Amino acid sequence: MRRHPKTVGQIALAGTALAAAMLLSAGPGFAQSTDAEPQDADPSSDEAATLDEIIVTGTSIRGVPPTGSNLISLSRDDIETIGAANTPDLLASVPQMNSFNTAPSASLGGFGSFAPGMRGLPANATLPLMNGHRLVAAAANETNPDYPLIPNLAIERLEIVADGASSIYGSDAVAGVVNFITRRNVSGVEISANYGMADDYYSGHIGGLVGHSWDKGSLLAAYQYTETDNLTGGDRDYRIQDFRPYGGIDTRSTSCPSPNVLLDPFYNVYYAAPAFAPNTRNFCDNGAVADFLPSSRIHSLFVSGRQDLSPVATLWGELLYSDRHDELRVAPPAQTVFLLSPAFGGNPFFQGPPGAYYEAVLFRPDNLIGADHFLNTDDRKVGNSSFGVDFQLPHELNLSVYGTYDWAGNDAFIPQINAAALAAAAAGTMAATALDPFGTGTSPAVVAAILDSSTDVNIEQRTSLGAVKLDGSLATLPGGQLRFALGAEARRETFEQRGFVGATAVPENLRRDVNSVYGELFIPFFGPGNEAPGLHSLSVSLSGRLDDYSDFGSTTNPKVGARWEPVDGVAFRASYGTSFRAPGMRQVGATVGSYYLSAAQSVTFANDPTRGAAQVNTVYLLGGNKDLQPEEATTYSYGVDLNPASLPNLRASLTYYNIEYTDVIGTPSVPYVFTDPTFASIVYRNPTPTELANLLALAVPVTLPTPLPAIGNVLDLRLNNFGSRKTDGLDFDVNYLWTTGFGSVFADLAGNYILNFDTQFSPAAPVSDSLDLGVPQWTARATLGVNMGAVSVAGFVNHRAGVRNNFTTPTGVSAYEADAYTTVDLRATWTLPDAGWTRGTTLALQVNDLFDQDPPFFPATDGVGGTYNPIGRFVALNLRKSF
Repeated sequence: MRRHPKTVGQIALAGTALAAAMLLSAGPGFAQSTDAEPQDADPSSDEAATLDEIIVTGTSIRGVPPTGSNLISLSRDDIETIGAANTPDLLASVPQMNSFNTAPSASLGGFGSFAPGMRGLPANATLPLMNGHRLVAAAANETNPDYPLIPNLAIERLEIVADGASSIYGSDAVAGVVNFITRRNVSGVEISANYGMADDYYSGHIGGLVGHSWDKGSLLAAYQYTETDNLTGGDRDYRIQDFRPYGGIDTRSTSCPSPNVLLDPFYNVYYAAPAFAPNTRNFCDNGAVADFLPSSRIHSLFVSGRQDLSPVATLWGELLYSDRHDELRVAPPAQTVFLLSPAFGGNPFFQGPPGAYYEAVLFRPDNLIGADHFLNTDDRKVGNSSFGVDFQLPHELNLSVYGTYDWAGNDAFIPQINAAALAAAAAGTMAATALDPFGTGTSPAVVAAILDSSTDVNIEQRTSLGAVKLDGSLATLPGGQLRFALGAEARRETFEQRGFVGATAVPENLRRDVNSVYGELFIPFFGPGNEAPGLHSLSVSLSGRLDDYSDFGSTTNPKVGARWEPVDGVAFRASYGTSFRAPGMRQVGATVGSYYLSAAQSVTFANDPTRGAAQVNTVYLLGGNKDLQPEEATTYSYGVDLNPASLPNLRASLTYYNIEYTDVIGTPSVPYVFTDPTFASIVYRNPTPTELANLLALAVPVTLPTPLPAIGNVLDLRLNNFGSRKTDGLDFDVNYLWTTGFGSVFADLAGNYILNFDTQFSPAAPVSDSLDLGVPQWTARATLGVNMGAVSVAGFVNHRAGVRNNFTTPTGVSAYEADAYTTVDLRATWTLPDAGWTRGTTLALQVNDLFDQDPPFFPATDGVGGTYNPIGRFVALNLRKSF
């Protein structure tokens, strides 16, 4: 078990704990109380009843902002104005998120996580939280946590710390942390209903909230049902696949419902059915029958409560449960079969040009399926619960003893073609047992055998945690309250998989234990009690965390943050720290498969340049790797915040960030395997019988023939720590509020600009600029709105630009830069008269993509340059009422 000492981090952690212990022992003379209001806290909100109870995202200390880091927040009013149906849609309004101005859906073809990343980095580098607590993973193919599907009415605010935060939260907090904070002290009943439509699409949700507060406690329950339609590629006419007029190639498929035939011996001339004239082809757009967005229905329930047990003890608990069912249409997979003419004892359904006797038939198996698509289904039942007791101790200390228990069940079904049954039917010599790729002549029994293959997997994941945290004030310094936090956690994660991929069983039973300790210290050197010229305030935070994992060892991550106000209203901040992402349990323990390529196939898929023209039979391994180590990152940022006294309604911020992300987990590209010295250890040329047997023992045979021919190469392509990413950029936000005689006018401009984004497959590989490979260089959202008593209107302009990528040409590869993608959204809200049946009633009109903007053109990938929102113009009405 390898250890990661990180001496600097251990010193920082030990120093924080030691300082806290020494000051605690000083006695009550140092324990004075000063409320420190977090940045952007809304004193009128449910959460702000007692400021000392607030823990802002990015810190473990109550009443203290995340010193040095950029905090992005959306209030309850913002959430209602945006009109998002669920939490993924809410995040689509934040320019720093990869899902900005999209219709978020699960990754990996619908079977991954609902967790968009930040600033172009992958989703597993951003940590989602609910009320500061970790969440369970719910995806079939990933073990990074999903964003919670909280009923809209239950969300109080959203906070995003766009900075490394592993010193506070541990794994995954590399690019940042997204924290959904729920409402608490609500008395009454609220209901909300929303329905909207776009071309070939609809979406709606209905929900309710009931809350009750009393002197010593509160109880809240919220429910929401959401339903969305599917949207296929054929529903959008801007999609194209023939890019020859633009210097590209024709990417339409030649495996179509109307087949094409290639003849022996060279297989280089196409004959299109049914005429089979030479040099003719049938083309089809297989993406037209596949979904952009799946159809979905979601039930979500949130319950929370608090009760004072005594003047110094409060019991609390919360539960979020969601039940999601997705159906995703996918194009039937392209098939190639080889048929022998019945004149030579072959397939009775053989068709082809005169004189043909043996042919390759390229077709899409719509006739076998009875439809133009397969239907993948995914069911997720997810629960996240937390509970604990908070104690108010002497000397203004707070002790929290709490736990979480999270669970998720996932049933994924992906129908597939049984390749062995298909090949056997193609070789059939009688109508009752033979395949008809040209029509509907295949017998029902043969069809059943060909369709008797699927991925049908059931997955259960569990996360349980027990924790204790002590925080509060240590002393009163001239600059303010010296505050601290100390905590410890014990966490267990499990992953259990049952089911089959085709005929191959894929049982997995994984477990890991994580023990953690952390500490944080907030030091106000200058403040109201000792400010001086150029030192209106100056504060520093020190934090550190040690996480010990049962599977790979320990890692220590420190962070230091500073905030300096030379004058009131101008603040400079900076942070520096390290973060990490533990390998996902499936990355460690996923079933390893072994696959075979003949010497002829190796020429195309695994060409070994040391072999010259004489390629060899090859075996390669794909899957998890028990030797994986954590991905590690060094992050720093600095910025400025403006809120001048002369313009109290102006707020502006600018942040520079820098992330160096190493030991990134991935599978190397096969060409690099043979040429990059980094991968020399995973290429086994002419393996000995013992080497071959040891490697094959790691895997389940997937496409290995029996008996296995002589093997010249074995490629160990299991996941490993090879890659790196280095990125830096700017976040900006400026907003202003004008008070007028008729109400108020507000404006905001926020966004992200990436300066550099370099990636490497390995330390020896060439550097690739991700800004030339599809990552947008900048994103921005502008807001302009007006409040006029009972009526408010807001407009939003969403902008993405700087999308560059390569595309294939008839002679090689060329580069292309897509145009900018800009859409306009409108919101209008009318609060009805506060009397009679209209009391507490609000109507809202929502129009997304007002001008129905087509995505920017690109001469590849369906003709679309970069991510976008395929829904187009979407018009919805919302009714909210409180009782």
